Amino acid sequence: MTIGNGLRRVCALGVVSLGGFLAACSGNPFEEQPVPVCPAAYLPKDTAKMVQFNGSGKDLTDVVVEAEFTGYLGDCGYDLDDKVLDVIISPIITAELGPAAQARTAKFQYFVALRDPSGTFVQKSVFDVTMPFAENLNMARFRDEQVTLSVPLSDVWTGPDYEIYLGFQLGADQVEYNRRFGTQ
Repeated sequence: MTIGNGLRRVCALGVVSLGGFLAACSGNPFEEQPVPVCPAAYLPKDTAKMVQFNGSGKDLTDVVVEAEFTGYLGDCGYDLDDKVLDVIISPIITAELGPAAQARTAKFQYFVALRDPSGTFVQKSVFDVTMPFAENLNMARFRDEQVTLSVPLSDVWTGPDYEIYLGFQLGADQVEYNRRFGTQ
């Protein structure tokens, strides 16, 4: 037997011994623990678009600003020990100043809400936005900072059954306008 063959046998024995040692443990410490998937996110048509008018007019010449959600970036995480679902979301909004705009900024609110599997909204947060427009542009895009919602769960495996909703915080007349004239 040469020294090379002897070393190979010792290494092979060490690998087999390590495998036996790991198999004797209650679980493989190198194996990842499964985690539930993130809840689905929705942009309801009734609140995905916002039109602000000046005064009581509803004509195109009365539009101060039109804004809509053009997407979002999001993720979630589970604290398996404390049974908590953390939803992290960053909305992306595009807006255009209308003919009745008096300022180079638009102010509005949006919400992020979490609905449980029974259909009850368990958490809702409303956020204020002041969106600036460049001096020579009537369109702007805005991506808000990350918003985090945390909800305790009795079982983390129910997390995927929750739903995330984003939309503009609108008055009844604005929701009616969206329903009447539709959103794209």
